[in-house]
Amino acid sequence: MKVKVIYKEKYLAGLLWLDENGYHFEYDNDFIKDKDGYPISVNMPKSQKTYHSNILFPLFQSMLSEGYNRELQCKALGIDTHDDWNLLINTCGHDTIGAITIKRNEE
Repeated sequence: MKVKVIYKEKYLAGLLWLDENGYHFEYDNDFIKDKDGYPISVNMPKSQKTYHSNILFPLFQSMLSEGYNRELQCKALGIDTHDDWNLLINTCGHDTIGAITIKRNEE
C-alpha cells in the first residue's frame, strides 16, 4: 500500500509504503527539484534515493500518539496498539503537529 506524504502547503513530498521488506520512502521528483524547499527530515536528505527501514522511520513514528491517547485511538479505530502503519495512515491526515500530513493514495 502506498500513501502520499504531503509537505508544507500541501506539496507532495513523496511516497511512503510498507511491504514484506519493511518501510520505504521515496521523494517526489518535483519536490527534489524545488531548491527552496527543505527535506522532510534531516535524516532523509532530498535525493533520488529510496530510503528503507525495518521499523517505521523516526519522523513518522514521532507523529503517532503514545500511551493512553494511543490506546483510545486504536480502540476507536479497531487497530491493534502495535500497528504503527495503520495508526499512521488513519490519524495523520489532518491537523498534525508540524508540516507533514499523510494521505491515502486514493485521496
